[in-house]
Amino acid sequence: MKHYIGIDIGGTEIKYAVFGLGAELLYHDSVKTPKGQANIRIPEQAAGIIAELLEKYEGIQGVGISTAGVVDPASGEIVFAGGTIPEYKGTNLKTMIQDRFGLRAIVANDVNAAACGEKWKGAAQGSDHFFCMTLGTGVGGALFCEGKLVVGSHFRAGEIGHSLYDKSTRTTYEQRASMTALLNKASLVLPEFTGSGHELFANARMGSECCNAIIDGWAEEIARGLAEIILLADPSLILIGGGVSEQKAFLLDKIKARLDEYLPANFSKTELKAAELGNRAALYGAVYPYYNDETEWDSNENRHHL
Repeated sequence: MKHYIGIDIGGTEIKYAVFGLGAELLYHDSVKTPKGQANIRIPEQAAGIIAELLEKYEGIQGVGISTAGVVDPASGEIVFAGGTIPEYKGTNLKTMIQDRFGLRAIVANDVNAAACGEKWKGAAQGSDHFFCMTLGTGVGGALFCEGKLVVGSHFRAGEIGHSLYDKSTRTTYEQRASMTALLNKASLVLPEFTGSGHELFANARMGSECCNAIIDGWAEEIARGLAEIILLADPSLILIGGGVSEQKAFLLDKIKARLDEYLPANFSKTELKAAELGNRAALYGAVYPYYNDETEWDSNENRHHL
């Protein structure tokens, strides 16, 4: 029996899973992302996960890694890392996995992986031109055009989190529109609130005016970035991913109510949807190439045709 391991490395958690021959999800779990010395501790954590799963499952054929940071998919190296995982630049998980375990390894940017997962098994099935935005510890984006993932000449396409820099507050879009930003705002307005994003939304759904106001302001920040995507790329669909996608219409309606304020009248034809795979999208995307004919390998086990 052939199995594949998927690992999704984020700023807060490392999620991992085992997939069967038919891409069925057989097992999944998560651990906290280690803090500090990311170039050493994250590869060690990933190696521990792989070793554990190799003991539990026979026939592991390869590992797919989804990770924060700008990734060179050919070499597997993290060529740029923002503030969510300091010291991560230069890390090469692909080399570590191949040298230590003798397994094929694929490494992809986490949002690119999430977009591939949604295209393969989720809300973007049948859509050839869409943008996927994930809201979590940071903000990431990925663009599909004519059915192909747009990586960019320097592997940086879709990095919307670094856009819309505001000089007066010295903040980027990510610093205003991420889940981290939402919870930071909640802690300022409600010093007694120490809960999660899920709890904040639950309070808003139950009628808390203060929680609704905090989320409304955050939704407006999100809408500003989505308007730029619509103007530049004209996608047929924008997906909102990450754990917050479970809020579905409650969040989407708040974003839609503000989106038109940043666009010409009657301009947008883009559909806005919540991602369907939630926090598992990047896990599916990490192993996606193993199940599709576009994957080719050369004699040095390098993958081509992303």
